[in-house]
This record gives sequence, structure tokens and C-alpha cells, in this order.
Amino acid sequence: MLTLPVGWLAELNDQPAWVADPDGRAAVLAEMAMSAHRRLDVDADQLTDMLEFAEAARLWALEHEPLSGMPGVDLTP
Repeated sequence: MLTLPVGWLAELNDQPAWVADPDGRAAVLAEMAMSAHRRLDVDADQLTDMLEFAEAARLWALEHEPLSGMPGVDLTP
């Protein structure tokens, strides 16, 4: 079972922040992941998963970016 740091997961799930700044958000999540790995909170496999999730979220946000200003658009999956 995959267990990742709760704080990191909360940041990963912050959809408005992703839509507002996809590249900046990805950089923040990558740094948080690397820090967790340096502290030995996550192993190499978990780090890889975290970086892949962050990239997937960045791509999701880039797809949804043009919709962010439109009224009535629900960005929840």
C-alpha cells in the first residue's frame, strides 16, 4: 500500500492552486518530495511516485487552465 506524507497529499489535491500556477506548484511539490526523501520520510520508490503525481497534476492543470476563469465550470473530478 502506498503511503505518502499527509501534508504533501493536501498540497497535491489543492486544485485551485494548480490551476493558478501549474509550473510553480509542480516545483513546490517536487521540492517537498525531495525534502521528504532527504529526511528519510519516503523511500526512493515513493519519491518516484510523488514526482510522477506532481507531473500528472501539472499536466492536468495545464489542460484546465483556460477554463479557470469561466463561471460555472466545476474542476472536481
